[in-house]
This record gives sequence, structure tokens and C-alpha cells, in this order.
Amino acid sequence: MVPLPRIFFPFSVGVIAGLRAGEVDQLYPYVPVIAGIASILFVLGLRRRCGLRLTWLSGCCLAILLMCLGYHLVRQHDQYGRADHFRHHDLPGGYLLVQIREPVSERPNTFQAVTDVLFAGNDSVIKAAEGRLLLYFEKDSLAGRLRYGDRLVVPDNYSGVSPPQNPAVFNYKRYLARQNIFHTSYLRSGEWYATGENAGRFYMRMALMLRERALQTLENNHVSGREFAVISALLLGYREYLDEDLRREFAGAGAMHILCVSGLHVGIIYMVLGKIFSFMTRLPGGRILKALAIILCIWIYAAVTGFSPSVQRASVMFTFVSMGQSFQRQTNIYNTLAASAIVLVAANPAIIMHIGFQLSYLAVISIVTLQPWFEKLMNVRNRLLSKAWAILTVSLAAQLATGPLALHYFHQFPNYFLLTNLVVIPLATVVIYTAILSLVLSPVPFAGCFAGKILSLIVSALHHSVRFIEGLPYSTTTGVYISFSETLLVFVCLFFLFCYLLKARRNYFLFSMVTMVLIVGSFTLRNATRSAQLFFVVYHVSRSTAIDFVSADKTVYIACDEIMNNQRQKSFSVEANRIRSGIRHEIEQPLVLSADTTVRSSHLIRSGDFIWYNGISVLLLHDESDVSKHFSGMSSEKASTDLYAESYPVDYLLITGNAVPEVSNLLRAVKPCKVILDASNVPWLANRIEADFLEAGVDVWNTRKKGAYVRVLR
Repeated sequence: MVPLPRIFFPFSVGVIAGLRAGEVDQLYPYVPVIAGIASILFVLGLRRRCGLRLTWLSGCCLAILLMCLGYHLVRQHDQYGRADHFRHHDLPGGYLLVQIREPVSERPNTFQAVTDVLFAGNDSVIKAAEGRLLLYFEKDSLAGRLRYGDRLVVPDNYSGVSPPQNPAVFNYKRYLARQNIFHTSYLRSGEWYATGENAGRFYMRMALMLRERALQTLENNHVSGREFAVISALLLGYREYLDEDLRREFAGAGAMHILCVSGLHVGIIYMVLGKIFSFMTRLPGGRILKALAIILCIWIYAAVTGFSPSVQRASVMFTFVSMGQSFQRQTNIYNTLAASAIVLVAANPAIIMHIGFQLSYLAVISIVTLQPWFEKLMNVRNRLLSKAWAILTVSLAAQLATGPLALHYFHQFPNYFLLTNLVVIPLATVVIYTAILSLVLSPVPFAGCFAGKILSLIVSALHHSVRFIEGLPYSTTTGVYISFSETLLVFVCLFFLFCYLLKARRNYFLFSMVTMVLIVGSFTLRNATRSAQLFFVVYHVSRSTAIDFVSADKTVYIACDEIMNNQRQKSFSVEANRIRSGIRHEIEQPLVLSADTTVRSSHLIRSGDFIWYNGISVLLLHDESDVSKHFSGMSSEKASTDLYAESYPVDYLLITGNAVPEVSNLLRAVKPCKVILDASNVPWLANRIEADFLEAGVDVWNTRKKGAYVRVLR
């Protein structure tokens, strides 16, 4: 019997519905009514009527009750709608007393801290408040000394989190909202002060102290450079030292899960602890003692990692697994996994939408279900080859379950994941063993340093292996787009296909084929739509200009030098929309061209600053453009007698790079239907230009206020 998964499914549906409801929730007042009706019907369904038990009715009502419970939990965890939320305390000259709730993270130009608001007030009144506020501190020595639990007084000049400014990019606003963070604030030096009080939870402060000491011990044992960055992430979940190249190499090779302390790492430690405490099973009540010892050690390890969310998930999961194995009778692993998932979601409903939570449980469920079946396909007698075959089957089972979701979220797939896991899992296991040994031996003179040097060599071998695999031809398939509905269809298809392989029933195979036809049909329909698409986008890129003129799977990309030389910024702002739109071919052009330069493509003609795109005319206005130079600083009298006797009509006037001719003079030469101001213009200047054009009766699109401009022609 597996009742807990059947309980978790409707419960999770209610949680997801509550999270999807967002800030405005008109259904919640009716939830108690729905739950009451379901409770009455549930009781009636359990009673005998005409000799029959209405089990179907009681089952449906129980599912509704569980959905209402999940929905209710989400609303109870939501702080935004509460009367005491700090946004309701807008006091003149006000300030907020906040407490840092997580370790402070360092960014290139700032320090970032998530805080809980405790009080809101001013010089005359103080009120209790709640809610979370994301703070960014200007880098200085004081901000660098901030720690978890510190209490600060900050001004209440916060602002709401901005929605996504470019199409198809990661929705950071929704991500923060699921953590009850709806407002942010940037604080310059001197705008805040620390009260000197630290009121963080004792166990959390001790955990962070243990992690800092572990990091310091590794440094003292002569682990440094990239090896230190890798071992910090691999063993302790501290990823602040990872640079972009390391992340790219591990992600491209399909080994990024090695750098995220999660089920793999806790699982390795769980197996080691199982062998260490195996002698306890010979004692009276030894199974329970062994389980308690393993659970205690797992949570001590979680404390050393600073109770990172991924380690907490894995620790809860293996806590339930250990408890289940301590019973004399056989327990069902699916019940155990469902029980741990229910506990995690009940404690934090938003965790169900975290990518790590979804990937972790999908991987474990797939491994316990499919790996034994895969392993039986080949009888390997050699002990070493048997271990290698076990790693391959585990990797295959995990990848089959997590691959579709990873494609949906990350749009890439590591083609050599079997080779990667065959190399990195044994090396990662040895790294964990050696790192723990180095920490244990650190008080012994020379022993800790010797273990640290051995550790550096092993981590270096791991890094070079990953770099080699990532550098192989066709190591990664990138630019893959699969929608959420298609991802669900893929999972349904795989589910029925696995059921057919495990139970050999024809109906399962038929259902999988029908689902596959639906998937192929969806892909075909989308490709047909893409082949006829025609649109252009003016992206919102901070202090830069980026434009795509798209026809089918081709684009003419016009951008300033800053973003052309910054691949990371381009990937963050532009690539997501291209992946969703299926754009595979790019013709790159600089923003500034000489006036007599003409560029032609299949769907666009550009002559200097003028662009003709499928019947649409666009004029680029920048500091080097002829129109900008001509009218810069010109008086109205001179403009009235200028050679531009009649204004030239254009569909779009795109102003970039703080090009600021007098608007009244400019309109004598150009008559635009719409003006677009991108983020290469400084905010105050963009606002002034916008106001001038609106006063002249010209429609304006300011990307700083409205996000990227998209014009779809077909």
C-alpha cells in the first residue's frame, strides 16, 4: 500500500493553486465553505446506504479537503496581504528596524541581504510590522562586516520588485514573491546603521560559524585557488567562490549537480555512516540506535553546510529513509519519500516550485523505480565493472526523469552525461572522504596539511576531467525550447512507457504512443508558426542598445559596442527570447554605420541610420547620427529656415545613447508615429524627452518603464 503519495498529490495541487493565485486572491474566502461541504459529503460517503459504501464519494471529498488544506497553507504563509505588513506603515520621515535572516552574499558592486522587518516608525510613533525586505548595500567596510541575525535601522524608501523587462527571461519578481519578498532597497554608505544587537537563532549562528571554521581549516591545509572554490561548493555548499568559467564548464559537462550539495552528497555520507554504525544492529534495539546515530550525523553535516536549502531537503529525505529502515518490517520507499515531501511542503509551501526540490524528488523516484530494472539487463560479474555499470544505470535513470525538466528550465542538455557521471561520481566520493579526513586531521601537525595537498590533487583531477568532457565536440545541446505543457506530455509519455516496460501491458504502450503523437504535433505546429513569424524587439539592456529584426529563424541584430563585447549581458537579456522564438541564424551589425553604408538581407534594408523592415521604417538616433548632429544645439529660428522644409515621416524613431536634440526642432525634420527610448539613455534624460514628445502629441515607449518593445507583424 502506498497511501502517502495519493495524499501528497491533491495536497500539492492545492499548494500550486495557491501559489498561482498570486497577490490577488478572490477565491480564498470560499475555501472554508468548500472544505465544509466536502467534510459533510466525506462523512456521508463513509456511511452504508443500500448495502453499498460510497467509497468514490469519500475519496473525492478527501482529495478536495487536501487541496483546500494546501491552498490554506499557502495563504497562511503569505505575508503580503496581512494588515501588519510594513507597506501599510507609510510614515513621514519613517524608518524600519530589520533583522538579517540569511547569510549576507557578496555581489560585484554590492552586498545583498534578505531581512525581516520587525518595526516601522518615525520620531513620534513605532509600530510592530512584518514582511521581508531585500537590501542592497553599497560596498564599504561596515557592510562587509554584516552577519546573519544583525539588526539594522534603515530608511523606508523601498520600492517594489520590477517585473521582467525582456520577453521570456527569468521572472525574478515571481521567484522573490514565492519567498515573501516584494520590495527592495538600495542603501548607500551612511544611510543605515547597525544597532549592535544580533538576535539570530542560536543553532543557525552556530551552523554558520561551523561552516566558516571549516572553510578556514581548508585554507590552512593549503587548499587554494579553483580547487578551494570547487571543494567549498562540493562539500559545504558555499558557492560564492565559483567564477563564471567554472560554472560553465561543470554545467556544459552535465556535472553541475556535483557543485550543489544535495541528495548525492548526503547519500554518500549516509552510506558511509551506515557502514560505520553497522555494529549497532547486534545490540538490543540496535536498528533504532543506528537510525538515530545516522540522523544525528546527517544533521550535523547539514549544520556544517550552513543549513543550505538543498541540504535541508536531502537531510529531511534521508531522515525519513533512515527511520523507515529502522523498523523491523519492510517499508515502502514511495511512502517514505512522500512523507518527507509533505513535511517540507507543509513547512514551506513555496518549496514545491523550487527547481532543486523538483529535480531531487524526480531523480530519487526514478532511481528507485528504474535503476534495478536497468541493472538486471546485464549481468556483470567483475566487481569493478559491476560498480561502473551501477553508476551508469543510476545516471541513466536519473537523467530520464530530470532531463525534460532541465530542458524546460535551462534549454540545454549534456550529451555526455553518462561519461561525466562515470568519472565525476567516483571522484566526488573520494573528494568528500578526503575532505572530511582533512578536517578531522587538521589538529594533528602535518597530517591535516598532507591530507589537504592530497585533496587538492584529487579536486584538480576532477576539474580537469570535467573541463576535458566539456571541451569535447558536441558536448552540450543548447538552445532547446520545450514549453511547460510539452514537458508535462513528455513526462506522461515516459510514465506510460516505463509502466509498459515494467509490467508489459499493451494499454500502457498505446497510451505512450498517443502522448508521443501529441508531442510531435505540438512541435510541428510551433515550427510551422515560427517559419512565418515576423517581428522586431527593442530590448531593455542597462546602458546599452540591442535590437532584433526577426524573419522566421533569422535575425538582424543591431547593438552597441558595450553589449556586443559582453556575451554574458547578451545571454541574460536577449538569448531567452531567441530560444523561445527558434532563432538560429544571426547577422550582427554595429549600432553606428557611416551614412553611405547600405546593408541588405532577405527581410531588411539598412542605409546608415535608416532601416526599412517589411514595410516598416525605423530611424536610429544616436550621438553619431546625421540628424542628431544637424539639430544639436540649433536654435528654433535657424531650424525654421533649415533645409528640412518638410518633416520626413517614419514609423519608429529609436533614441539611444543620450542623443538629445531639441524635440521641437527634431519634429521639423522627422515625423514619427512612435518614439522608443531604450535603456542606453540615462533615466532623467529619458523622462524629459518622453515628456516633450508627449506634449507634442507623439506616442512614446520608454523601456525603463514598460520593458522591451515588441512589434509583431505576423
